[in-house]
Amino acid sequence: MVRSMALELTYTAHDIAPFAHDIGHVNARGDVKAPFVWDDERRLKLRAKLDAIYFHLYGITDRDDVRYVYSTFPVVEREEVAAFGRYRSRDLCLAYISALAAGDPNAEIDL
Repeated sequence: MVRSMALELTYTAHDIAPFAHDIGHVNARGDVKAPFVWDDERRLKLRAKLDAIYFHLYGITDRDDVRYVYSTFPVVEREEVAAFGRYRSRDLCLAYISALAAGDPNAEIDL
């Protein structure tokens, strides 16, 4: 799961094709598949889900600790609050942490 999400976040242009090939993102003939389309909303969710997974792996499960880590990115917070009225990255991550704790790593979360 982590590998496919990292690939989707990384492989968005043809100049990254060698990396995609090395990861195994190829068709039946062995040709590298097309890059992923840049989708801001999807990328936000992928980053938040990856954050949740890594928080979980490192044993950072206290929600206040997660909030603290996110507070160390004040520019991102300011931009998201201005654009969306909330710190969406943090809120999505917290929702994915809840989903992981509930045993649903594939939860689809919309905020």
